[in-house]
Amino acid sequence: MKYLFTMANKRFAFTLIFFSVFGFLQAQKNTDSPYSRYGIGNINPVTFNGNFGLGGAGIAWRPFQYKPLVYDSLSRSNANLNDRGSNFINAVNPASFSNISLTTFEFSAISRNAQYISGEQTRTGTNTQFSHMSLALPLGEKVGMAFGIKPYTLVGYDYANADTVNNEAAFSSYEGSGGVNEMYIGFGFEFLKNFSFGMSGSYYFGEIIDNRRVVYESAGSGFFNSLDERTTRVNSVAYKAGLQYFRHLNDDYRIVAGVTLSPRDQLGAEQTRLLRNYSGSPGTENFLDTALFQEASKMNVANMAVLGFGFAFEKKTHWMLTADVRLNTWGNSDLSSDVELANGQTIHVGFDKYVNTTGFGSYFSKIGYRSGLRYNSSLVRIDNEDISEFGISFGLTIPLRKTFSTLNIGAEVGQRGKDENGLVQENFFNLQLGVTINDKWFIKRQYD
Repeated sequence: MKYLFTMANKRFAFTLIFFSVFGFLQAQKNTDSPYSRYGIGNINPVTFNGNFGLGGAGIAWRPFQYKPLVYDSLSRSNANLNDRGSNFINAVNPASFSNISLTTFEFSAISRNAQYISGEQTRTGTNTQFSHMSLALPLGEKVGMAFGIKPYTLVGYDYANADTVNNEAAFSSYEGSGGVNEMYIGFGFEFLKNFSFGMSGSYYFGEIIDNRRVVYESAGSGFFNSLDERTTRVNSVAYKAGLQYFRHLNDDYRIVAGVTLSPRDQLGAEQTRLLRNYSGSPGTENFLDTALFQEASKMNVANMAVLGFGFAFEKKTHWMLTADVRLNTWGNSDLSSDVELANGQTIHVGFDKYVNTTGFGSYFSKIGYRSGLRYNSSLVRIDNEDISEFGISFGLTIPLRKTFSTLNIGAEVGQRGKDENGLVQENFFNLQLGVTINDKWFIKRQYD
């Protein structure tokens, strides 16, 4: 009976978190980056609890053994501690799901802090939000699955510049919010010796709101101000495939190679548009007429198709060095005469010092350490200027006593763009806090 109540409480807690997350995923301003204006917003890297500190690397990430061999909580439940060693979820490559050894639940939140510099102007912004939620479980000795939800893109900008409209002095302001969310489910299985294959399907949904105003500086110009409101709703599906090859070089060392493919370069959406003229100031508008109303019409928005390769070299149960290269290709990349989404590549490099894999020793010896870096050649090109991005990250895995669960802390500092040719330089600091809960489900305790 006690077991049944425990399982019911877990399911209730997960259900409560799940619906709370859905409420948080509604259209809102979740970044202050002016570059989120283009396309479907800034792409949110796949940085779960285990690979945030690795610079987002994960194509060849298949941890050999994170869990301690001796813990009374699972010893009493007669859990089978087999050679599969991952108790983190790696959504970068679904082939890694076959390595899941325990039922694993992950949740995290992230604080994004940035400074924006353009010429003599400087501003700051801070946004704290849900980062990801996922659940994975083993389905057999060589099969595993995972599903979850995360923000896929982030939209949130608010800026203005001087302009001349109808030969009158004016300024154009741009405001945006929302983004696209991703809900995924995937399976991984070992189909040959040392080979694992996985596939995941994703459902993309969300709302992006873009508003543009033209405000005349002189009330006697003879022209009314205008507000152009565009709402884009994304509802689309895509899939990802992954492969991993792992080989033990000897008793101490192992190599892992991986490849992933995400071929979908467009997402289905629909857009509504409302253009109105008004008098007064923003926030206290007196709308006069409707110049244009466009009902919801179907369209395709550009998405990033990705082909990735990864390699990892590992001293089993001690440390790992891994690196990814991902080739990014956009569909319908021309957004305007001076803006296009740029094909390019991202590089991710990470080092992981594993937690102590025995139940003995000091508490600090059981803490895992990570460090990594990432570089993105460009995702958007403005006036033939590539907007590159790089970040350096660090992470800690702090085990919770008498469980297989961990508290995970990650920090990243970096820069996007440069303060040149009228562009904006972003200096950012991201802090992620997550919890990874591991347990052996569906095992009836011998003793209550």
